Amino acid sequence: MSNNISKNKVLIVTGGSIEHDFLRSLILNEQYSVIIAADKGLLALDRLNILPDYILGDFDSAGSEILSKYREKSIPIMTFPSQKDMTDTELAFELALTKKPSVIDFAGATGTRLDHTLANINLLYVALEKKIDAKIIDANNKIYLKAENFVIKKDKQYGNFVSLLPFTYQVKGLKLRGFKYPLDGIILKKGSSLGISNEITDKEGIVEFDDGILTVFETRD
Repeated sequence: MSNNISKNKVLIVTGGSIEHDFLRSLILNEQYSVIIAADKGLLALDRLNILPDYILGDFDSAGSEILSKYREKSIPIMTFPSQKDMTDTELAFELALTKKPSVIDFAGATGTRLDHTLANINLLYVALEKKIDAKIIDANNKIYLKAENFVIKKDKQYGNFVSLLPFTYQVKGLKLRGFKYPLDGIILKKGSSLGISNEITDKEGIVEFDDGILTVFETRD
C-alpha cells in the first residue's frame, strides 16, 4: 500500500459480485488506510496481489486452501463458525468501527444475493448514526444514506442517474433543484418509485428535505 494514504479510511472487500479491474482502480484511487477482507473478498484481493490488513469470516466461501496461504503471512486472521448471528460483512464492519474511521467503503457488497445486499444497505444506517461517511460501491452503483440536505455535483457524480428511495417510512418536504424532474416539498413514502432514475441537468443537483432518511443511488447502466 502507498505511503500517501488517507487517515481513518477503511475498505471492506466482501463476498458479493466484484469486477476486478474496478476493485483495482478503486484501491489505487482512494488510498485506504485499512483494507479488511471478509471471506470470499479475500479471493478478489488475492487475484490482484493486494494484501489486506485483516482477514475474517467463516470461510465457507473462500475455502481452506486460500486461507492456508495467508496463514504464512503476518496478517491477523479471525475465524468464525458458519452458524453465527452476524454475516461476514457485518463482522468486518464491526472491526472497521474499532479503527474510528471517517470513511468506510464496501466493495463486493452487492450481487446475486439480494438479501445480503439489503442487509448491507442497512449497515449504512449504523454508520450514519455514528456520523461516518459510509457507502457501497460497485462498477455501476454508489449507494449511501442521507439524513440532511446535500448536493451532488454533476461533474463528480457516479454515473448518469440519481435515484432516491425513503429509508425511513417517509421523507417529508422533499425538494429537488437542478434535476430533470424537480420536486417541491412532497412527502416520499415507502412503496413509491417516484424518485427512481432522475438526472442532474444543472452544474449540481440540490436535495433538500425536512425529515426522514433517504437512500441515495448514483448509478449507471
